[in-house]
Amino acid sequence: MSPKFAQTDWLPGAMLSTAVVTAGWGYLVWTGSIDTIWPMFGIANQLLSVIALALVTTLLINTGRARYAPVTLLPMLFVTATTMTAGVQILEQFSALIARNPAKWILNIALTVFVMTCVATLLLMAAARWVAVLGGMIPVRHKEPA
Repeated sequence: MSPKFAQTDWLPGAMLSTAVVTAGWGYLVWTGSIDTIWPMFGIANQLLSVIALALVTTLLINTGRARYAPVTLLPMLFVTATTMTAGVQILEQFSALIARNPAKWILNIALTVFVMTCVATLLLMAAARWVAVLGGMIPVRHKEPA
């Protein structure tokens, strides 16, 4: 793999990765109905809320307001647990359908695993940041006065 792909600001890499994921979703819509991608849409939508809650939790901890973090952390944990559980159940349903149309259901499985893995990775990175800030390894960034 080219080291350029590790650079998030490299335009060709961003375009290629966007094209690959978009082509996968487009294939599912083209070969099926909304029922093909609707379960994945629900999971992706809820995992987007997990990312938003993790972002706000990180902001609170980074700016020295960790005492307010449970307001976003607890709902994030609940949505993460329920959505990841639903994701595993959907993967089991998709696996049972592989014999009917292997290409479609393998792509469904791959995209669902991709979305779930991305969110899990982001959560691990956020948790590492929380531990580092709360443990004093990284300084708290207090807001500058206006």
